[in-house]
Amino acid sequence: MTGFFIGAGIVGAFMLIGMVVIGAGKKAPLKDQPLPEQLGVQVKDAFPIVNKLEKTLTDSYLDNVKNRVLQSHPKWKDHEFDWAMFELKRYFVMNSLLKSVPMFSHHVDEIWHEMLMFTRDYEKFSKDFYHDTLHHTPTMDSTPIPGERAFFDWVYLSLFEMTSNSRMIWGQFFQNPIKREILEDFKRMSENELLAKYFRENEEWSGVKKYLIKKMKQEILEADQHDKGLTKLPSHNSTTDSHLYSYAVGAAVSYSIYEEDQFRDHMSEVVPEEYQKGNSPSGGTTCSGFACGSDSGGGGDSGGSSCSSCGGGCSS
Repeated sequence: MTGFFIGAGIVGAFMLIGMVVIGAGKKAPLKDQPLPEQLGVQVKDAFPIVNKLEKTLTDSYLDNVKNRVLQSHPKWKDHEFDWAMFELKRYFVMNSLLKSVPMFSHHVDEIWHEMLMFTRDYEKFSKDFYHDTLHHTPTMDSTPIPGERAFFDWVYLSLFEMTSNSRMIWGQFFQNPIKREILEDFKRMSENELLAKYFRENEEWSGVKKYLIKKMKQEILEADQHDKGLTKLPSHNSTTDSHLYSYAVGAAVSYSIYEEDQFRDHMSEVVPEEYQKGNSPSGGTTCSGFACGSDSGGGGDSGGSSCSSCGGGCSS
């Protein structure tokens, strides 16, 4: 009898271990929570961009896109589509400012692909919002682009508030240092030179473009002063995502310049949630509704690879 209980205990232990392993492999679904107003933009000068975007994306167009996406992906729930569409709108805002924005989310890219199927609607939206056609051009290079992903992270978090669903959709942020060439450019080039190299060549939204340039230059200056021992890095005592990530973008600039080899170690202390395994549906095989399917995009743990349908990155 004793042997029976020991055997049963061993079997039960293995079953429990198996359940834990299986549970750990599952990706948590997106939360069904309200979408932030004004796309969660944190820069007041960017509110007019959001307002114009919402006007140019008509309800009938978005309804048609949603119906098509949900037919193609029957396991997606309504709120999962709404959140992916929300993040695509943020991506469109970034494209209204920058010359090129790689796509780092397979699920967001799925919706963009479906929008393109409605050729006339997409062309009208693109011309009304950008005064040009926003092209979807897959790059043929499958090499990960971690430096560009890091710059994407910096711009994204300089404009928008972070949400848990954002991390689920885009994959973990701040996994790699910002590309040194980009930092050198922002340190040495003039405002006009940076506008010409990195930003859309028009006067529209110039206030937001100049804000990003000034912000990056200031964070590089603070990093230089800290390295020389003239100042300390700004501290933070807030646990809210908005304040924490406002601090983290500056820390990412500093560690990219002066602690490149230990970047991940330092940033894991600043934003530990970005280094927790299994918090994103963007890498590996997932099988729960919105995250269903084999998906190698979104940056994953490396934060480098972009959507699988676009090789090294979908550029606009």
